[in-house]
Amino acid sequence: MKNTRTLLLAILLMASYAASAQYTQQRPNTEFMFKVEAGYLHSVGNYGKPEIEAVDPADTPSGYRLNLHEEAAGLNVMAGANISQDFFLGGGLGYAYCIPFFKGNVDYTPSHMAHLFVDMDYRPVGDIWAPMVGARVGGSFLMNPGNYGNTISPYLEVYAGLNWFYDHALQQMDRNYHSLFVEAGIVLEQQSVFFPLRIGWRW
Repeated sequence: MKNTRTLLLAILLMASYAASAQYTQQRPNTEFMFKVEAGYLHSVGNYGKPEIEAVDPADTPSGYRLNLHEEAAGLNVMAGANISQDFFLGGGLGYAYCIPFFKGNVDYTPSHMAHLFVDMDYRPVGDIWAPMVGARVGGSFLMNPGNYGNTISPYLEVYAGLNWFYDHALQQMDRNYHSLFVEAGIVLEQQSVFFPLRIGWRW
């Protein structure tokens, strides 16, 4: 009788362990994930020094050209870990093409910006639609031909958005992180303040 009880207890323990392992496999605590997004950035202010037209080699250019531009188009690519379904932490690369798109035939030399940043966001996975808040911290490199040189500045961003989990067959959300999203926020870089509007894909 004692041996039978011991055997039953061992079977129950093994079944419990197998169920726990299966549950853990279905709901991993950490999983690799990608994000890609593109959008439009509208400049809402410039808090740096005024631009200096360095017509003489002795002049010192400011290095900041973005106070001439009111718009930019940007692309960001991010990779990282999805933690406990709701949190994302990773790194990203970005590029922005800066020119006044809607000013007609204005003679501006385009500027280019490259970004390297840490990206983090939170969105509660549990429904077809989910809000999102996030932040990015890193560096911005301004590439500008001509008299202004190249400058490096901090890159800071806070944003909020809305996710649509389009993979309707997996609405239990055990492993469904696939979503399309829209976001808006505030970006500070190169002594300028931008208001970005973006669309993106998470998988």
